This record gives sequence, C-alpha cells and structure tokens, in this order.
Amino acid sequence: MKSIKHTKYMLIVLILFSLICTAASAQESTGNRIWDADENMTLEYTWTAQSYSGFYYDIDSGKSSETLTINLDSDSDRSIDDGDLVYSTKPIETDFEHNGWGSYQVIGFMAERYFAGYTDDSDFVRDDVSLISEGQLAKVLTDDDDKKSFFAGSSLVLEEGYKLSIVEVDMDGNKVLVSLTKDGKQVESAILTSRDDYVYEKDLGSAEDVPIIAVHFDEIFRGTETNAIFVRGIFQISDQYVEVDGGDDFGRMEVQTVSANEISMENNDDISLSRGKIISIMGKLKFIVADDDTLRFAPFLDLTAPGTYELRGTITEEENMTWTPLNFEGFYYNIDEGIGTESLEVVSLDGKTIEKGDLVYSTVAEEVSFEYGQWGKFRVVGFMAEKYFAGYPENRFTDDVSMLSEGQLSKVLIDNDKKSTVVAGSSLVLEEGYEIEIVEVDISGDKILVTLMKNGKKVDSEVIKSNADLVFEKDLGSAESVPIIVVHFEEIFRGTETNAVFMKGMFQISEKFVEVNNGDSYDKMEVKRINSQMIEMENDKSITLSRDKTIPIMGDISLKVADSDTIRYYPFVTYTTPPSRALTIEMPSVLVQGDSIDIKVTFRGATVSEALVEFDGKEVGLTSDEGMISYRPTRLGTFSVSAEKEEFASADKEVEVISTDDVTRKVAIEVTPFEVVYEGDTITISTIKAIGADPVAEAQILYDGVSIGNTSAKGTLSFKVIESGVHKITSQSEGLLDAEFNLEVIALEPEFELSNLIITPAEVGTGEAVTIMVDVMNTGTDEGDVNVQLNINGEVVDSKSVTLGVDEESTVEFTRTESEAGEYLVQIGIESGTYTVTRGIPSMGIFVSVLILVSAAFVAMRYRKEN
Repeated sequence: MKSIKHTKYMLIVLILFSLICTAASAQESTGNRIWDADENMTLEYTWTAQSYSGFYYDIDSGKSSETLTINLDSDSDRSIDDGDLVYSTKPIETDFEHNGWGSYQVIGFMAERYFAGYTDDSDFVRDDVSLISEGQLAKVLTDDDDKKSFFAGSSLVLEEGYKLSIVEVDMDGNKVLVSLTKDGKQVESAILTSRDDYVYEKDLGSAEDVPIIAVHFDEIFRGTETNAIFVRGIFQISDQYVEVDGGDDFGRMEVQTVSANEISMENNDDISLSRGKIISIMGKLKFIVADDDTLRFAPFLDLTAPGTYELRGTITEEENMTWTPLNFEGFYYNIDEGIGTESLEVVSLDGKTIEKGDLVYSTVAEEVSFEYGQWGKFRVVGFMAEKYFAGYPENRFTDDVSMLSEGQLSKVLIDNDKKSTVVAGSSLVLEEGYEIEIVEVDISGDKILVTLMKNGKKVDSEVIKSNADLVFEKDLGSAESVPIIVVHFEEIFRGTETNAVFMKGMFQISEKFVEVNNGDSYDKMEVKRINSQMIEMENDKSITLSRDKTIPIMGDISLKVADSDTIRYYPFVTYTTPPSRALTIEMPSVLVQGDSIDIKVTFRGATVSEALVEFDGKEVGLTSDEGMISYRPTRLGTFSVSAEKEEFASADKEVEVISTDDVTRKVAIEVTPFEVVYEGDTITISTIKAIGADPVAEAQILYDGVSIGNTSAKGTLSFKVIESGVHKITSQSEGLLDAEFNLEVIALEPEFELSNLIITPAEVGTGEAVTIMVDVMNTGTDEGDVNVQLNINGEVVDSKSVTLGVDEESTVEFTRTESEAGEYLVQIGIESGTYTVTRGIPSMGIFVSVLILVSAAFVAMRYRKEN
C-alpha cells in the first residue's frame, strides 16, 4: 500500500512538472517571467506586459507599451554587457473610462503608467496636446466612470491637493457654480450646466494649456429641500512631470531616443547578475537573481513600498491555458531553489463558458530550505496564491511534523537570516503580538535570560546560550507540539556599559491556521482531493467570462475579462504592503559641514544590518551589525538621506547641512500637535536653536507672511488655525537666520468607508428574496451624509442615504428579488460579490395544497359515482 501511495505522489509531481515545462515552451512567444537556464530559454529574450506584471497593459484593447530585451552569451553568462539590455516603450491610444470622452495616449515608463498626450479623439480638448513630443510625461492619477452624487456645499476631493467644491445650484436648477482649489487656495471658478464638462488647463513645462482635470457633470437636481449634482467621469493627470531627454540616465539605463512615437534606453555599463542579489535597473524595475549555481533571474514587481499592487498571469485568448509560477507572478515561487507548487488550468473553453470541472487548480507540498541554512528544511505549499507552512521534516530543532496531513495550513510570517542586534532591556518584535524581551545578560557573558511575551503577557521564559536556538512550540488544532517561533542567538556581548545580543535566523508561522477538507468550497472552486502531499480543486459550477467583468475564483485569485468582442482574460491577485514594513532612519535633521555623524537604521526597534544608505542619491555604504554607518557631509544645502533593504519599505529623511559659521545662528521651528492638524485646532509654535535645542524668545512669527506675534521666554506661541491647506510659518529673530515650516491643515469633512458585504442566501429561486448588507463607517473628520448605491450587473438599482458622525458606523440593508435565472454581480462602492438565481420550483406548501385539492376532487368523484 505504501509503494502505491508513493507511486501516486510521484505521478502527481511528474504531472505538475510536465505542466510547468509545457507552459514554459508553449508561452515562448509571449515569454515567462522567470528566465531559467534549466528550462532551455532563448539567449535573446524579451519581456512584455504579458509576462511581467509591472509593465502597463490595456486588457480591453490588448495593447501594451513596454518591452525589455536581454542578450546573453550563454546559459551561464552572468554579465549583461554594455548595450545588451534594451528597453523600449511606445505610446498607445486608450479609451477614457468615461466613454463619451473618446481616447488619449498613455505610455508605460519604467514600469509605471504615464500620460503621453491628447489626440483628435479626445473630446474635451480643443487642440492636440503631446507631452511626449516635448520630452515630458505626467502620471495618470484618476480615470474612472463611476457615478457619484454630491450635495450643494460638498466637495469632490481630487489628487495632489485639488478639490472641486459645489458652491451653489442655480434657482432654475439647470446650472451650478463650482470652485476649484489647490491646498485650500482658490484656483478658479466656473458655471456649468447638465451634460457639461469641467476642464482645468495648466502649463506643464514647455507644453501649454494642458487639461489636467476633467469632470463630467451628468445631471443637476434642485429640489424643495435638497440640491444634488451627479458626476460621471473624472480624469486627472499630475501637474508634476518627468523630463526625458537623449543622454539622460535613469538608474543603469541611458536614454537613446526620445520622439513622439518611442522612448528607448540601453544599459550604459556592464550589469552583473550576481547570485542572490536584487539589482536595480531603473525606476521601480529590478532584477531578482537566484542564490543558486544555475542562472535563474526575473524582473519583479517591488512590493516593499507601501501600496496596493496587481500581480497578474500571462494574458490569454486561447481555449485552454495553464498558469504556473513561471508565468503567474501571484503564485508562490522560491527562485533560489526553482520551486513552485501551484498550477491553474483551463482545460477547455466553450465559447465564453468554462464548464463545471474544466477549471482545475492543484498544488503540491515541497521541501524548501530555511533562509537560515543551518536549520535544514521545512515543507511549504502555495495555496490560492499565498505561501503556507505545511510541516517540518526532521531537522535541527524538531522531529517530523505534518500539518497538511491534518488538513491544516498556517501562514509563514517570518523567514529570514538577517543579522539584528537588540540591547538588554529592549525587545525583538515579532508578528501576531509576540515579542522576545531580552531581560538580562549573565555575568559570565555567555548566557541570557529571555522572556516571550504575547500582547503584553508572559508566555515563556528561557535561558539561552550563544549559538543556540529559542524554540517555542504550541498545539495547532490536531497537530501537536508545532514549533511556531524559532530564533537563533548567534552571539552574546557583555560590555562595561552595554549588553547586547546578536541574532541571525528568525522563523515564525501563524498560530491561526486554515482548515481544508474534501468538499470545502472557496468561491467557485471545490476541494476534490487532499492528502499529506497535495490539494486539488475544480470549479463546482460553470463560469461565464462576461466582458468587462472581474470574476472571483478562489481566495484572492480572480479572473479579469476584457471589455472586448475578443475573449481575452488573465488571473490576478492584489497585494497590499502596509506602511508598518518601513525602515526608520535615526539621525539629526541639521548637520554641520565637515562633522562626522552616525546614521542608524532600525525596524520595529531592532537595528538593521546591511541596509544600503544613500546621501543625495550617492551610496554611503551598508550599515554594520549595529545598524550604523558614519558619514561626513562636505556640501552645504538640503539633501535627502535614504535607506533600503530587501523585504522592507525604504526610508527617507530630509536633512540640512549648514556651515560652522551658522551653527549658533540656525533656528528650527516645531509645531504641536505634529502629526495631524485640523481646521479650528490651536497649535503651539516653538522656535529653538537647531544645535542644542535652546528656546528662542522674542522671535517674530509670520503665518502666510502676516505677523501673528512673538514667542514667549520659552520660545513658544499659540495660534488657532482656521483655513485648510498648506501654510508657511516663518520665524524671524535679530542676529539669527530665518526659519520656515510648512504646515498642512486638514479640512473637517466626512469620509466614508464601505466594508463587510454580506449576501444571503447565495443561491435562491426566481421570485425569492436576497438580502444584501454592507457596513458603512465615517472615517473622516466631520459629520456628513453618504448615498450608498446598490449596483447589480453594472446598473444602479437602489440607493439609501445615511447620516453618520465621526467614527460612527451603520449597516445598510437592501432586498432584491429577480424574475430571471442567472448569476448576478453585486457592487457597492469597491465591495463586490455574487448571488445565483435558479428557476423556482413549487414550494412544499404549494405541493401539499395541490395534493389536497386533487385528493378532494378524487373523493368527490367517487362519491358521485357511488350515489
């Protein structure tokens, strides 16, 4: 029996491996994201938007803008010679989301989307405007066609500090007065009627009268009690632009040509594909190289900066398709070991329909090495595009433990071998509320007492020696004694003034596990088979690839379908990086020219070694084990200091370098409260010496150029702020240098967040009621009204207005009945879900009633015959 099971497992592995290889060869025309010497890849290789998620792609038209081509000399060539990496991007025409506006030119540039120009088909533009022909590109900030309603006195908040306020509706109800402000200051006002476009133009560099904001006013309503304006169509580009000229350097690439039709670049120096490295190419475009003897590398979407990203698979128009980690960046993939576990296959496509059982997902558990190599291996499995822990083989700190055999999976929270330092009395912060407190270093200096805490409560204490592991075990469901936290203490230091602990190697899995059983459903997929080695799922109902739809498949994986007559689609996941992953730079804000200063980089209180520090864009070097690096500034002025490291969001800090003559004359301004200031708040303005922080008395304080008084003997002055926007505070004092501070005052206004969409039941018969509920919360700074609109299959079918105070939450409920069978897409704001309507059948009550009537008729007939 054991050999039969083993044979089945090996067969599954071979099938998955065959699928990966087949995908690699079948997709050679569009390319896989991973270039792998073992996969017989071509030496002249091109990445397009189909194979790299970072490149801009318009799914509706099937057009893409960017390509990156590499020329290698051999499968082991780790040097990209000068000119052997060629980047090209061309503007493409794309439709505005608001279909009444026609189209405009968009271009991908260094893996970001930019506006290139307006064309003859741009409805609200008087003349053609080509930014790219001027060597300029501006970010596309907003392009949507969502219907929004506003009341007189409210505002449409745009990007970059712009706000379009609804001042007043005309007495006749057919016109509206609007005012555009930027950072609280009025830019212009205009009068609009229904079906009008509001367009704001601005000079951008050498390009004159560029429309940077367009808003379509769909309808104006004046009632006896309420005046409302309905907007449908918003387009905005940034008023900050990137200049691109021949010979300009962007990272390791140099601009070769710039024209209205193309921008091309080449590497202007050799690039080494060193094993285990992440190599910045230009902008956000980077290469990740496997830490392996085999050359394996890929462009990747850098997810360390806070934000939300879309990771997509290769786009297909085929009737069948297989996605693996080689062509779907969302699937788990260990590039160092060349291991991926997941595959998603469309077995066949019948017109627009994937029939029941024709979408097959499978994943196989694999053993991968810990980042800290001394520990050996653990079992990992990708499950619905997320990395999960499946168990331990026997290794240095534990015996064999299998969670997958128990139908349980746990998230891998931490897996690194980064060296970090924590001093005695402080803590190393882990995930899920855990932290390791370094209580005390032994007098001998070779042992430490540590306490493991969770949410401030003691969980365990232990004495750890140098070069030893702290292992914390816990029962997870039916899996007993599972090590969920492992930390390797490399060295203990006891000094005369400081006691410190050096750690290298951290591993943590979540104590919150996912249970997976045969028959379980995940959106449209049902688990068909699960054992200690693999999970397999199939769609339990047919899936229709309706145009312009996003179809949830399972977990975070969805299919996006083009708004096109051609069936074109791809799988994707969205990934959000929270700001909590950001590094912190600790150093003075004011530096003295020629004086050496220490720059310290930390994360969650622990020092970060080998972080790359740059001063004014030039490398200073890597931080030490203590997270420190020294620097001596030589030039005067204001400069940016940055720190970055793989798996962290980079940190930036602005510093000023002053001359030795100005040391005693330099003044700084501090404002409290510091983080957030709202309209009506009273702030305290403090003036202090930049070096030494001594208070400056009798300094005159100017607010937007107008004097508001002098500082007290403590160097402070209180002031009540009224208007929102960015305001300049200036300090002037005889014998001292002037100081300036930009203060942002936030307007008091409501802001609403929708969440927790619930649809019950998920399947009903025709004529039966469906209840749709969504939570709405006012996360803004003032009370306000929100109109919650229920959108079914792309049309607004109902709406309800709710008034909420600050931080107040309410549940809005809708009820729907449908007369037609089918699948219905529900959208409320950004929340979406589906319910299915089947053809109704008579209820049991009706059936019984009919049965009684038939029986009664039968009895009556017999009675007549007998009498």
